[in-house]
Amino acid sequence: MFISLPLAMASKAFASLSTTDNTQAAPPHSGDFSQQDIIDGTAFNNISREADQNMQALIGTSGCTYDTAQQRQEWRTLEPATRKSFTDAVTCLTTLPPTHMTAEEAPSYPGIKSRHDEYVATHINYTLNIHNTADFFAWHRTFVHFWEQDLQNLCGYAGVMPYWNWALDADAPQDSPLFVGDEYSMGSNVAFIPDRTDTWLAEQNVTYPPGTGGGCLLSGPFTNLTINLGPLDLPNTNNVNSSFEYNPHCLSRDLNPFFTQIYNTFNNLTHVLLDNTDIASFQANFQGYGGANPADHFGAHGGAHWATGGSMSDFHSSPADPLFFLHHAMVDRVYTLWQNLDFNARGMAISGTSTLGNSPPSAEMTLEDLMPFGFVAGDVRFGDVMDTLGGERGLCYRYV
Repeated sequence: MFISLPLAMASKAFASLSTTDNTQAAPPHSGDFSQQDIIDGTAFNNISREADQNMQALIGTSGCTYDTAQQRQEWRTLEPATRKSFTDAVTCLTTLPPTHMTAEEAPSYPGIKSRHDEYVATHINYTLNIHNTADFFAWHRTFVHFWEQDLQNLCGYAGVMPYWNWALDADAPQDSPLFVGDEYSMGSNVAFIPDRTDTWLAEQNVTYPPGTGGGCLLSGPFTNLTINLGPLDLPNTNNVNSSFEYNPHCLSRDLNPFFTQIYNTFNNLTHVLLDNTDIASFQANFQGYGGANPADHFGAHGGAHWATGGSMSDFHSSPADPLFFLHHAMVDRVYTLWQNLDFNARGMAISGTSTLGNSPPSAEMTLEDLMPFGFVAGDVRFGDVMDTLGGERGLCYRYV
């Protein structure tokens, strides 16, 4: 049976990539921009260009360079045929049988029916070891990378992993082009359930209003998708009694601007990106874990999860919604920007342990530690996935 275990610890130093220019200017700060430029996304776009220019100076390894790297694009910039090819491949992954779970393990994991379910189960299993931990960014970066590889290698997808820039939709995510519900979308918003009351989240001590949906998807490529695992901890829901229970149900969403208008705006995103120069504060503020603003219980990461609602709001089984991977590609994009604003100082920077909030207490992680991926793939060395141009573990991509 595969269970969460303490990660192996070591202290061997890791040699970071070098650059061709050691006179790189100091990273920008939010004070370098007007508040209007921060609010309307001008500052974020400028930051993106600066990080991209810095990235061009990196000397890649294993044959990966800026010019040869795959280019990940925002969903709405993709050609319709590429979008359709992507969602077709996602559907394929949900119909393929498991590839890593053995016959001996199957009785302990009755909810795993497909290759996609193996990703959901792996996230369920390691949830408390991959959030508010040193490896939050690196683990999810690698998780998305493996999923992209499966879409390409198992299901014939010829494109690259797209991302969802939720800041473009912060005012009204329900009106996003991603959710128009045609065959070129990521599915629809869902059937609206009326007469619902506000929900109080005890852990965050936050009360939020109902979203704009609440039911099952009405149209689009995932209308007939069956979710086999979870939910484990959704409010106002009949959650499963055991983590890997077989619980077939529809894919649901409840797109809610309450969250995006607070946590996923260009204003919030840009301040988090520019005002946190060390990895400890950046990852805390980005996730909403005890950062500079004690009232921020979600961060940009959690904000988009809760703004999507339904399966995406479940802390453990959120990868059940394929949107999870576009969301985390955007998380990775922001992390990549932060790294490349000062790669020499930030590229290999980590801070924290391997348990959520260091509870229970665990050792500080190092770049030599092995990150487990359960039913997805074998263990991955932390330091091998710190750079998207590193060439290690097949990483060779950048964002446009």
